[in-house]
Amino acid sequence: MVSLTQADVGGGAWRVKWHPSEVRKHELLVACMHDGFKVVKFGSPESSNFSGESQIISRYDEHESLAYGADWSYAPSLPNGQSLVGCCSFYDHKMSLWTA
Repeated sequence: MVSLTQADVGGGAWRVKWHPSEVRKHELLVACMHDGFKVVKFGSPESSNFSGESQIISRYDEHESLAYGADWSYAPSLPNGQSLVGCCSFYDHKMSLWTA
């Protein structure tokens, strides 16, 4: 098997979740252990494949511990097109909501 693409997220990728919306299906939410939470975009919405360049389009660092868990909300998008994201960090026992 051959890798289609890869992205440097600056820390170990502990949890990864594709965006649930068809419109944003090329966006991957990543809990990056020692480097926060990030949304990485692969390819383009016009393309049906996920290969090509990747770009970090959003990040969240408002925690003081290991970035451990993350998931997208399945609720409709916010008026600005963003989605609600829930994330949690390990040692500081913190759960946060943010938009991406």
